[in-house]
Amino acid sequence: MPEIRLATFNCENLMMRCDFARSGLANARSRLTDVDSATVAEQVDAVFDVLSEDDRTLTAQALAATHAEVCALQEVENLVTLTAFDNRYVSRWAGRPFGERVLHEGNDSRGIDVGLLSALPVVFQRSHARATFGSLGIAPVRGATVNDYVFRRDCLEVDVQKEGRRLTLFICHFKSMHGGRRRTAAVRHAEAVAVREIIRRRFDRPQEAEWVILGDFNDYWEVDGRSTRPHGLEPLIADGFAVDLASRAISDPYDRWTHHYSGDDTYGALDHIFLSPRLAALNPSAEVEIVRAGAPYRAERYDGIRFPGVGWIEPKASDHCPMVTTLKFEGRVAAP
Repeated sequence: MPEIRLATFNCENLMMRCDFARSGLANARSRLTDVDSATVAEQVDAVFDVLSEDDRTLTAQALAATHAEVCALQEVENLVTLTAFDNRYVSRWAGRPFGERVLHEGNDSRGIDVGLLSALPVVFQRSHARATFGSLGIAPVRGATVNDYVFRRDCLEVDVQKEGRRLTLFICHFKSMHGGRRRTAAVRHAEAVAVREIIRRRFDRPQEAEWVILGDFNDYWEVDGRSTRPHGLEPLIADGFAVDLASRAISDPYDRWTHHYSGDDTYGALDHIFLSPRLAALNPSAEVEIVRAGAPYRAERYDGIRFPGVGWIEPKASDHCPMVTTLKFEGRVAAP
C-alpha cells in the first residue's frame, strides 16, 4: 500500500514582480503570463523581484521542513511565481525542487490563488473556480445570484500518482473573516456545501472512496477546546462526511493551532486536512505535525526553536504554519 507525505501551507502573499528594466525583455509583460509554460522563469535569471527576500527564504525553509512529497499551497500569485519559488527557494532548502506545479487562476481580487507543488506525477487536474451556485444546485448566499461563482478563490481538484495508484486531493482557500467571523460564515458554509457536492459528483459512493480536502478554511469550530459554533464548516464534518485529522491526531486542544491573530491573541486552527471516512479508517494512527519554526516571535505560545532571521512580527515564513501528515492509501489503479 503506497504512502504519501502530504502538507498544506498558506504562504501569505507569495507574489513576485517582473523587473522589466533589468530583464532586457521588450515583450516581457506579454510573455510572463499565467498560461505560459513558466520556462521564462528559468530563461531569465534576473527577471523576478520577490516582495520580501527574507520572508520568501523563510517560507521555503518552512515548506522544506515538512519533508512533504506533495504540498497544497494558498495565496500564490500565478504559475510563473510558483515555478520561480520552487526552483529558486525551495530547491535550496529541500535539495531539489518539487518539479510538478499546478495552478489555475481563481476569483480573488488580489490575484492570490491555490496551487500545488508535487514530487509525484500529477495525472489529473481540474479547477472549479467558475462553478456557480446554479451549476452546483446550491442556494445563493445573501446578495448573490445563481449565476455568481461559489468560491472566493477556487477548489482545485488534483489526482497524484504513486506506485501505480491515484489519490484525489481537493485544495481550498475559503472566504476570509474580513468583515467579521459570524457575518462571513454563510459564505464559507456555501463553499463547504460546494466542495461536498463536487466530491459527490466525482465519486458514486464518497464514503467508500479515498480523497483528501485540505487548505486554509478561514474558520474553526473550537479554540483551545472551547466551542465557537456556529461556524462555516458544518457541511464537511457535521454528519461524518469527512474526518478532521488534526482533531483526531492531536489530543491537546492547545496544540492544534496553525495561525495566530495578534488582534485578540487568538490561536486558531484555520488550516485543515479532512480525510474521507475510508481514508481515515485506513490511517487510524496517522499523526499530524505543525511546523511553527517560521512563526514570528509574537506568537508566544510556541517556545520552540525558530529559523534564523525570524523577527517579532517580520520577517516570518507566513502568518500560517504548514501542516503535514503521512497517509497510506489503496487508491485507484492508474490508467495505462
